[in-house]
Amino acid sequence: DSIQVAGGNIRREETIKHESDGRPRDRLRYPDPWGNARWGQHIYYQLLEAGLRVPPTAGSGSGEAPNPIGYNRVYVRLDGEFSGEKWWEGLRAGRVFVTNGPLLKPSVNGQLPGHVFRGDEGSTIELEIGLTFSTRDPISYLEIVKNGQVEHSIPFAQYAKGGRLPDLKFDASGWFLVRAVTDLPNTYRFAMTGPYYVEIGGKPRISRAAVQFFIDWVYQRAAAIEIADPQQKREVLDWHRRARDFWRELLSRANAD
Repeated sequence: DSIQVAGGNIRREETIKHESDGRPRDRLRYPDPWGNARWGQHIYYQLLEAGLRVPPTAGSGSGEAPNPIGYNRVYVRLDGEFSGEKWWEGLRAGRVFVTNGPLLKPSVNGQLPGHVFRGDEGSTIELEIGLTFSTRDPISYLEIVKNGQVEHSIPFAQYAKGGRLPDLKFDASGWFLVRAVTDLPNTYRFAMTGPYYVEIGGKPRISRAAVQFFIDWVYQRAAAIEIADPQQKREVLDWHRRARDFWRELLSRANAD
């Protein structure tokens, strides 16, 4: 399983200003021109916040969107000789980064994206973030996203001088990733590492707010169903009830705000 964080809605020469399906964004929090793309990433971050460790992927939508093949893409780190089986294994493990421009090669305490850093209850985990980075487009800053929020915004000039990012500390379970967005005004060109995870006390982070986000979405979708055939409507609503029950059970295990 994976979540596409860059699809046909992210285009080489333009930005999309509406959501064609799914849950519409709050335009005050996610204004144009980058709001559509940022909203999609926010939804992915809510999945991570809910404790679901799903790697990000990308697709260009070529043929439907005006993108060349391979514009939005995911890179997977492999060891040894290439094979399709190894590629899928690396993707499932989360050893990835997604991009439509810049290239990222992260190493955190010597580990690749997808790694789980574990500690005992009451301990603190300190992480040193290394990054090899290249770009053809102008970039003003790099971001470290921790538990769905920008923890550090590092001026690119500062990173270029020393080649280092700020260290991170965790005294509770969570996750983080590195993101870079170019300064191009007419498109959302970016790169983002797959998430790293931190697990303290043997329990992953499960945010109540994130789980509630999806519970609310299930109810919104169910309320919007317009199917004339009663039997078909019951079948569709049954899948919504199953989704509701899944999220409710997850909510009962939430351990963070």
